[in-house]
Amino acid sequence: MPFKNIQIRFQTARSLPAPYANFYTLTARPAFKDFLQVDFSISYPDREDIDEDELIAEGFSPDDDFSWSGRLPLLWQQAVTKLVDATKLEDVSEDELDEDDDFWEITIERPDGKTQKGMPENVEDWQYLAQELIQATYESAKKELPFELTFIDRRREGDTELRLTALFAERIVKAQSTQNKRSRSQTLPWTDLQKIMGEIYAVEFDPDEAVYQKPRQDGPWLNLGDEEWQSLRAFPALVKLLSALV
Repeated sequence: MPFKNIQIRFQTARSLPAPYANFYTLTARPAFKDFLQVDFSISYPDREDIDEDELIAEGFSPDDDFSWSGRLPLLWQQAVTKLVDATKLEDVSEDELDEDDDFWEITIERPDGKTQKGMPENVEDWQYLAQELIQATYESAKKELPFELTFIDRRREGDTELRLTALFAERIVKAQSTQNKRSRSQTLPWTDLQKIMGEIYAVEFDPDEAVYQKPRQDGPWLNLGDEEWQSLRAFPALVKLLSALV
């Protein structure tokens, strides 16, 4: 069933202190059956008394508040419509939440004027899609670069290299690989990305074991777009997953 407009309201748990505490509002609506119109704003409250050096040390900046308004391609409209169709909402009261509970509320407006509001039963699906949408807004605003990873596997019989780029703004995953001096380019299903990132971020790498230039040593290595290269010798399942994409 088509939707006219959706709004997501989110606020971190009351027990979460600054600088991590945040709240955001994200609204989306179909535009001319060709785009998804998105309006997004996020704020990080109660940071006035935190030293700038402390913020930077925690991975933040002095001003992380952000807003963006624009269009995302048809693939996004289709993804949101599919999730809306699979969603049932339950009543939620902010007053009933514990101090450790995040607040989630979704409002769905239909073309016939009917409006539903509440907590989605499939909240994890919405959390994941919301994070993808937010990443798409940051990319579109040139505030963040697309997600990239480089996987190399050095062996006596030859090197394998895979470079994967996830363009959230376009909802496209591009893969370029080289094996035995033969190159290949392909576009992967977007659904593959969740599995790939889930496997990667489930691993706890030891930063003390990272190397800071492209490794020449034999074995599998992973780089996630920064200066660090991590050995994957201890993670055969991840090596198998990435090797299958070559």
